[in-house]
Amino acid sequence: MVQIGFEPKIAFLCPLCNKEVGLVYEKGKDWNSEHGNCVNFSVIRSMPKFMGHHVDSPLIYINLESDFSIKETIEGLRNLAKEELEQEKKQKLESGIKRLESRLGYAEKNMTHIMDVAKSGAFGLKVVSGRGVYAMAWRSGERYWGLAESKEQLPKEATFMTATGSIEEFNKFVLYWLHYWEIASGLVQGKN
Repeated sequence: MVQIGFEPKIAFLCPLCNKEVGLVYEKGKDWNSEHGNCVNFSVIRSMPKFMGHHVDSPLIYINLESDFSIKETIEGLRNLAKEELEQEKKQKLESGIKRLESRLGYAEKNMTHIMDVAKSGAFGLKVVSGRGVYAMAWRSGERYWGLAESKEQLPKEATFMTATGSIEEFNKFVLYWLHYWEIASGLVQGKN
């Protein structure tokens, strides 16, 4: 039984900035956080099976947003701001756009530290590529695991996953999905 006013929450210290993070569950939504000018986090409660087997994984994932996904969000907010007639709401949207613009390049700039955190196995990585494409990557035991998913964009017959003992291969998997749309459009050569 849940008491009135009870709010399910997970609290921990951010492994990048050492400030407290609180993930609060909202009914009908995921467990997510807005963590200032640092990274955001998600709770992933159930992972897909690999070849019919369950692989242990962390509960909390660091959200790595690609520049493509950030630009995609900015474009959506700009369209909303153009249509918004109420000045206060328009200012909030413009403030959100500026905050997002400051996040461009953040994942790439902090990749070394983020990969060190992922190596510990305490946190996984959720790479948000954009257009509904994302990949999860984590460490379980001596192996690094990765799985890419999409609601619509990736071919249904394709399975994008990795299981490796090599941190270099793990890093390549994360970087590939961080730059997925740039690579897919041929804008970035050699980042795979």
